[in-house]
Amino acid sequence: MMHRRGVPLVVASAAAGLLLWGAAAPAAATPPEGEVERTDLAEGTATTPIHIVTDGAPTTLTVQSLALRPGGGSGWHSHPGPEYSAITAGTVAVQTAGGCAGAEHGQGAAVFIPAGVVHRVTNAGPDTATVVVTYTLPAGAPARIDAPDVCA
Repeated sequence: MMHRRGVPLVVASAAAGLLLWGAAAPAAATPPEGEVERTDLAEGTATTPIHIVTDGAPTTLTVQSLALRPGGGSGWHSHPGPEYSAITAGTVAVQTAGGCAGAEHGQGAAVFIPAGVVHRVTNAGPDTATVVVTYTLPAGAPARIDAPDVCA
């Protein structure tokens, strides 16, 4: 009789051990990229702090690829939301109202321009400059607001 009572206890202990071992075994991992293919469009490093505030209002996110031919420029303008740019080729000069000297940014740089800041971007280099730009805009607002030349 003692033998019979011991068998169920041993079987129960073995079953519990197997369950615990199975729970501790590593699960099949999700592939690093999941089930999608990703293509990086641009990457840049900003040297200034960036803050984004939408106050809970509906927001439109716009991403554009820009190409500036040698000698080309954007003209003076602003945006109703912040602009984040990654320079993917060439060098661009960014001028902002009040500090009319242009700051040059080359491939791999990121540029942040707060909402409402009047600025222009030019390419003084010999090759086409390309930039991937992202705007966070109030829903329904235009991406660009033209401005007069503030450094004339």
